[in-house]
Amino acid sequence: MPLQMKRMYLDFVVRNYSSTYPEVGIVSGNHSSSDGLNSAGCVPWQKDRAFTLRCYMSLQGEDSPMATTPGNNSTKTQNKAPEALIYRYDWAFGITLIEGCYWDWMNELPEEGALAIHLVLKPDPFDSAPEAIPVGAVLSTLHPSRNTKGFAEQYLPAVLKGASGMAKIGAKGLPPLNYLSSGLTMGSNILESYTDNQKNWFLYQFLDEYEKAPVVEWRISKTVLREYGPLIRGTLFLAFQRPAVSIEGSVQITLRPQIRYCQSDGICYIIPTNSLKQEDRVSIQVRPKEEKKPEV
Repeated sequence: MPLQMKRMYLDFVVRNYSSTYPEVGIVSGNHSSSDGLNSAGCVPWQKDRAFTLRCYMSLQGEDSPMATTPGNNSTKTQNKAPEALIYRYDWAFGITLIEGCYWDWMNELPEEGALAIHLVLKPDPFDSAPEAIPVGAVLSTLHPSRNTKGFAEQYLPAVLKGASGMAKIGAKGLPPLNYLSSGLTMGSNILESYTDNQKNWFLYQFLDEYEKAPVVEWRISKTVLREYGPLIRGTLFLAFQRPAVSIEGSVQITLRPQIRYCQSDGICYIIPTNSLKQEDRVSIQVRPKEEKKPEV
């Protein structure tokens, strides 16, 4: 299946970063991540007032998945249930410092909800595009970590169950699914949501006020950054449901990472990409196809 991959880095400045009204500015950015740093405009750290950071973002997944139609029995055969079509979309977000602007950027993060990673699932056009339906999501890491001994290798409860060490999750490992992601492998471990009763991360879904579209959010604690490093990776599993008549349009999946320094407001996040045009953000235009007709 066709696979899209988008990545970029971004140098950004934030002023009044610990307040409820932080000001974000872009210093430089590059989609190829191969050029040298343009440090003009970088602001050295001033406590509660300003900082400069560099972030990395990537998103990959299939751009022509197969869509299913609700109530359509065309994929059924005698004594066989229809197969669910599940697709995998992987994201990465990392933070680093810039020479001349070093500071302990992790220290001032709140313990809970230090990062919020969004995948915006926007149908276009709104009234006739397919619907992206989240099936499950995980946060991944390498094993072993600095201080933990192991992980409970279970994810996607009640829908997808399997070992996180499998090279590929497919119909053989999970008979109810036809998991069409031949170019993607399960190379890392699943990060538990809890460690010793301490919350590492959780999932949240909501309707975005400005995009007018569904959003899946990973809310990540500072402990995860300390234990596993400041480069975070996650996966969202999606099914695509087509309208009853025909498929028109697409689903735009956009990565929107956020970082929080406001201790008094649990939803006041700094969004480095907010000032970018949509075409400059890390996003994938997914155009689901008609499901294959059964052979006669």
